[in-house]
Amino acid sequence: MVGPELINQLKLEISKYIGIPYWKNTLKDGKIIKEGFMGGKGSAKDIALKTVELANYQNLKLLNLSEKEIYNFQKKNKIGIDCSGLVSQLLIFYGSLINKKVDLNPRKTSADMLTSSPLAKQITDFSQIQIGDLVRQKNGHHVLFIIEKKDNIILYVDSSQSNRGVHYGQADLTDPNFENQGIYRLFLFD
Repeated sequence: MVGPELINQLKLEISKYIGIPYWKNTLKDGKIIKEGFMGGKGSAKDIALKTVELANYQNLKLLNLSEKEIYNFQKKNKIGIDCSGLVSQLLIFYGSLINKKVDLNPRKTSADMLTSSPLAKQITDFSQIQIGDLVRQKNGHHVLFIIEKKDNIILYVDSSQSNRGVHYGQADLTDPNFENQGIYRLFLFD
């Protein structure tokens, strides 16, 4: 699968994540002290099923809730996804679209791992950026998934606390205010 159909399939999958709250386990001295559902690494399907399960258990009718109320319900119940969980899930999905098996365990990945050797290599020529490439930010503590690139503009998706979960974003790679500590590609996609 190539071209517009691939992007459409990818965007359809991404749409299942849009609006899911950001969640990351809280650690203290290397131990989890506040743990959420699947550690913030579940797939959209896992998250949806857990949301329905908890709503049913609490006798709550999800269909009667607004998007904001569902978001708050998920947040209250520690259901969400962090940046590396989202990117791992999308890399696995994208790999399936292009017939490449991505052998990642989202529960054992981090933004730093996804943008470092031996998993990935840095792309220094911006004209070579493609779907599925990653933007490293915050010294390897945050990662963006690139969906499209037109000239110096990238369309991406990420999950962050500051933006209240999973959302689309757009950035100009030449903008000095855009935090870009490198563009990376999994070796598998090279």
